[in-house]
Amino acid sequence: MPSEIIAIQFGQCGNQIGDAFWRALCAEHGIASNGEPIQSDLDAKDLKRVFFYQADDERYVPRAVLVDLEPRVINGIITSDYRTLYNMENIFMSKSGGGAGNNFASGYKQGR
Repeated sequence: MPSEIIAIQFGQCGNQIGDAFWRALCAEHGIASNGEPIQSDLDAKDLKRVFFYQADDERYVPRAVLVDLEPRVINGIITSDYRTLYNMENIFMSKSGGGAGNNFASGYKQGR
């Protein structure tokens, strides 16, 4: 029996790769950009539940946590065609929105 996989996306690169990853999984598993299935769910080999959970409204939602100190990339994701795919409670951005400026020490301090 397959287990669930949770994707944790950190920073600009992690969130850009994660966004492309979820778009590819949606296409592969017949899930629309809003999380609704566009194919019959009768295929027993198609194990959507490994990467997605099914919400009360029958939409598929990625098992993902998005984290970034600078909101530009995440704002791009949540304003795209896939904006309703993600669970907004699993998205975390810095309150100041300034990012770390490619400075490890600054990012480390903000994360503490």
